[in-house]
Amino acid sequence: MRDDHGGLVVLGTSSEVGKTLVTIAICRWLRDQGVKTTPFKSLSMQPGEALYPTPPDGAIHYHQAYQAVAAGVRPHGDLNPIALWVTPERVATSIRGRRCDDWLSQPPRVCTDRGRAEIMEAYRRLAEQYDFVVSEGCGSPVELNLKDRDVTNLWLADAADVPCVLVCSTVHTGVFAALVGTLELMAPAERRRVVGFVVNRFAGDPREFDSAVTILEQRSHLPCLGVIPHFDRAPLLTSVPTGPGQVLERAHSPRLDAEIAAWTAHVSAHVALDRLMEGVRGYAAVADGAA
Repeated sequence: MRDDHGGLVVLGTSSEVGKTLVTIAICRWLRDQGVKTTPFKSLSMQPGEALYPTPPDGAIHYHQAYQAVAAGVRPHGDLNPIALWVTPERVATSIRGRRCDDWLSQPPRVCTDRGRAEIMEAYRRLAEQYDFVVSEGCGSPVELNLKDRDVTNLWLADAADVPCVLVCSTVHTGVFAALVGTLELMAPAERRRVVGFVVNRFAGDPREFDSAVTILEQRSHLPCLGVIPHFDRAPLLTSVPTGPGQVLERAHSPRLDAEIAAWTAHVSAHVALDRLMEGVRGYAAVADGAA
């Protein structure tokens, strides 16, 4: 990897808190700042075939295709090196753009080790080509019984040596326990990578959440980078595509690009993305000094 490459992992306190959408906004915002940016997601899992086809015979999750549109890059296999989806016959797998349906027949340890090798090869290729890699995590980063098999969250942040931002959502009740509990379950070295948190999908005036932000900052010892109000025109809050044809049509439509622009404007109005990047640079400076 280039010594000057930048990167960030977007973690979430759980699934469905908005990691994908926050990643889209960061990718588009960085692109608009003139930064050569790419999205990345180590592993995706989904029911159905809402996939973007990649040569020679594989696919990536449609979320990563939309993130590529946000960043202004061509969707391809390295953006989502391990993609899993359920077909009527089996769990299908694409490894860096190649169909590999016997992948899950390997022993779990072999899957993890080989998966990590494929993931880091894809990540290194992207880091050589782009100035900044915005990686989206998967689920919760602190499923303690699965940490030895992690390939998407804190393992990736450590392997790539990049910081993290943590996303939580008020739609999922228990935002205090979710945020503080997630941080408490991290090892000290993992927690030091987290440069701030974002509260997503707040219903109402964000100023009504000011007292909650104060408590969260005091308990987490991290800055709140913003509270994003609910936005009913976000680019992924439409129906899930039924197949690759719909994904291709939507990914290359002016409407999606306009929705991404509107969503990014909404996020940047409520989240201090410049402050987030200051945290990223600060982490990199400390890491360089410790090297």
